[in-house]
Amino acid sequence: MRTKPLIITITCGVLALGGVAYAVHASAGDDSPAGQPAAARVATAEVVRTDLSDYWAESGTVGYRKQRTLRGVAPGVLTWLPQPGSTIARGDIMYRSGDRPVILFYGSSPMFRDIDVVGMVGRDVKVLADNLRALGYRIGSQPAPGTRVTVQGGPPPAANNPATNDQGTNGEATNGGANKPGSPPATAGTGAYQTVVTSQDAVFTRSLKDAVKRWQTAKGVRPATGTVTLGDILVLPGAVRVGTASAQLGDDATGNLMAISDQAKAVTVEIDASRADDLRAGQKVQISLPDSSPTSGTVTSVSSNVQAAQTDDGNPGAEGPKVQVVIAVDDASAIQNISSATVEVRFTGTTEHDVLAVPVGALLALSGGGYGVQISDGALTAVKVGLFADGMVQISGTGITAGTKVVTTS
Repeated sequence: MRTKPLIITITCGVLALGGVAYAVHASAGDDSPAGQPAAARVATAEVVRTDLSDYWAESGTVGYRKQRTLRGVAPGVLTWLPQPGSTIARGDIMYRSGDRPVILFYGSSPMFRDIDVVGMVGRDVKVLADNLRALGYRIGSQPAPGTRVTVQGGPPPAANNPATNDQGTNGEATNGGANKPGSPPATAGTGAYQTVVTSQDAVFTRSLKDAVKRWQTAKGVRPATGTVTLGDILVLPGAVRVGTASAQLGDDATGNLMAISDQAKAVTVEIDASRADDLRAGQKVQISLPDSSPTSGTVTSVSSNVQAAQTDDGNPGAEGPKVQVVIAVDDASAIQNISSATVEVRFTGTTEHDVLAVPVGALLALSGGGYGVQISDGALTAVKVGLFADGMVQISGTGITAGTKVVTTS
């Protein structure tokens, strides 16, 4: 009596499974003949004609450009320093030595002597004249290039070559500081010499000395004598940003004073010296910022100074020698809120122009060696491979043209 109910239960279960199977088959429709599996779908990709470039990546650091340590020139006691983060521009006080201000001027030639006697000629006098004029001071007229001037007080710096001499010694120029070309040489035994003013020179005229007096009065230099003492002026290429102080008030003002840099930020990368020949100024790079957002940059300089790699504690590292690469970020706003951070920089290696390429997943290893691609609805075709870059590979072979469809895994 207990066997029959069990048989009924099993039969019902079989019928139920059969119903499910019928329902699944019915839902598939009548498009496919019964008993034949559906055709498997394969991914395809077109052969494209494009430029391919491979990349190599390095870690870089965002920071201010041209960071260096400023050393003082004027002897004395350090009595004032600017605040870190401040900007010092032309005519601003860089620091104070013995409470005497040291002023920033722009130029490429440093001040190298006292400028105190009317008639002095030289590049340093031109730095003084150009900067006072730029600051709005009237300095009077200057002798034109080619004018011969007489300087008294000693032999010329370039002995017996007055035509090329561009720096005078302390002395007063005769005839108001300038003689016309062709004037006779100065009288022998007077300690004077003649020199020709070049485009790189200026003459310390009485008008220029008067302008120095007015400038000194405005800057609080006491006494305002019109004499520029070595150390009164610091010459740099442009405005600078002040970094961390290296000295304290009361220290010797001729030591390391502070870190300075350009106002612009840049990315600095240390690369293997062996790769330096692959880079050049003007080359484009891709930068991945700390938040993973991308931006572009341009190589501005590749250092020729090869340095040994170092560890964080300053000891020699196991890696090979390095060179420094400086990169300007094309969109400065992308790093304006980043004071210091590590970024990834991708440098372009090899570039192949106007080549045929397919996704790497389209390559098939052939049993006899080499590679091939499966033409969609066609034959397996052997190909020659070239550059691999960004998931693509350069190929060439019989019947491979732009637009050809090949089977791929992705």
